[in-house]
Amino acid sequence: MSARTAFGGTMITKTEPRPMELEIKFHLPEGIEATIAAHPTLRACETQPPRQEVTTYFDTPDHRLARAGASLRVRRAGGQCVQTLKLRGGDNPFRRGEWEWPVPDERPDPRYLAETPLAPAVPDTAELAPLFTAEVTRSLRTLQQNGIVVDVTTDLGSIRAGDAQEPIREMELELKEGTPIALFRLAEALQVDIPLVLGTEAKSERGWRLLTGQPRKVEKQEDIELPPNATAAEGFRRITGTALASLLANQPAAAAGMMDGVHQVRVAIRRLRACLALFRPHLDEEQEERFTGAMRRLGGILGEARDWDVFCAETLPELTSRNLPEPLLAQLLAGAEAERAAAHARLAEEFARPAMTRLVLGLAAWAEDPAALSGMPDGGVMTEPLVELVPELEERLARRVMRRGRRIRRRSDEELHELRKALKKLRYGVEFLASLHRRKRAGAYLHRCKVLQEQLGALNDAAMAVTLAERLSSRDKALEPATQALRNWAAKHRADALEHLPKVWRNFKHAALPGVSRS
Repeated sequence: MSARTAFGGTMITKTEPRPMELEIKFHLPEGIEATIAAHPTLRACETQPPRQEVTTYFDTPDHRLARAGASLRVRRAGGQCVQTLKLRGGDNPFRRGEWEWPVPDERPDPRYLAETPLAPAVPDTAELAPLFTAEVTRSLRTLQQNGIVVDVTTDLGSIRAGDAQEPIREMELELKEGTPIALFRLAEALQVDIPLVLGTEAKSERGWRLLTGQPRKVEKQEDIELPPNATAAEGFRRITGTALASLLANQPAAAAGMMDGVHQVRVAIRRLRACLALFRPHLDEEQEERFTGAMRRLGGILGEARDWDVFCAETLPELTSRNLPEPLLAQLLAGAEAERAAAHARLAEEFARPAMTRLVLGLAAWAEDPAALSGMPDGGVMTEPLVELVPELEERLARRVMRRGRRIRRRSDEELHELRKALKKLRYGVEFLASLHRRKRAGAYLHRCKVLQEQLGALNDAAMAVTLAERLSSRDKALEPATQALRNWAAKHRADALEHLPKVWRNFKHAALPGVSRS
């Protein structure tokens, strides 16, 4: 996995860095410390006395580190100071690059950054200024069982940025020795007994939010680069991990009601569902159905918030721009904004529930174990080279699209919606495996997928706009004139899309799948 990041005129290449830390963070509700201490697994830990820690976070004046997804801190504890750089990225939402150096005091030394991937962007002479500070009482337990060593850290305190502050109540599980799947299984076991919720913001991100008033910037999912010799299990793990990383990275923005954040979390859920659909013939059926059902439910909550976002921020402004009765549209918008706020509140509540945590941990653990994936002790076909399975996997999704698109002029709106969903799964599937394809052919095929998806999307947008407006007017008859105006707009929108749809469909159906690259 790699990505290129710009700093002014400088480009750096971020590769999965070493050394890496694998860490799962949970929020701690008030008064839960005794429950944690009494848990049978944690009672067996070797426990160290609590200690006070003060951590100061730094960045350049133009915030180069933050824009790179990096954080730089100096932590003082027990009379010693340690400088640490952490860097996001990769195909695991719980993995970060980490570099540490002892320093004489609480001032960072930029010269150490020359040992990291940030070296081209942050010179030895870079100016580094303090931004915010975290002060905590840290309790450390070390768990050794079944061949793994895990540090279980509890932090209680606060983080401050200027005059703003908020409490810190966190528990972190960091893998020191053993396999990632063992860490995920431990986290799952603890979460079954204690209703813990994942912490999706690092302390550095919480400080940045306090400082700026904004959560972490919304990010699109990174492209997936699969090595030519990747097994099917490795491909599934990387695809799943990348989508989970995007989901968790954008969850704070979605929970804060940011439209782009909701969209990106919804896309991440769709990508996860598409990944399961792609590999479905070779996955354990019971597990696949369980995760698909949980994501379908979450996707419905996200979809409702997204639908109201589009209705308020895109559809109604377009109607206003066409000189339709503005006073009536203003009434419609007022009702829609109330529904939008309620949908976002339901979404934020869902994020705060343990079910979301169970879904993420369960998927992460499942993706780490080829045997669990296939339900077979040896992993079955999931241990075979992925490139050998690509034609079978994609052709299955393509056949479904072709069946749903036959006699497209006669298809109902519901049938065209099903075609759109099948097309999205196919498009995502080809995107996941793009690095195993001939690049130009993959790009051409995906372009035709996107053009068709846009036409089908226009039909869906028009139908959804009418549905939402009619929901509002059913509660307030005074909105019926505005709703009728919207019906007229949607009818023209739909007619335009239907006029172009047959030609777009012909262009798509005559395109061949790109085929794998054997070079």
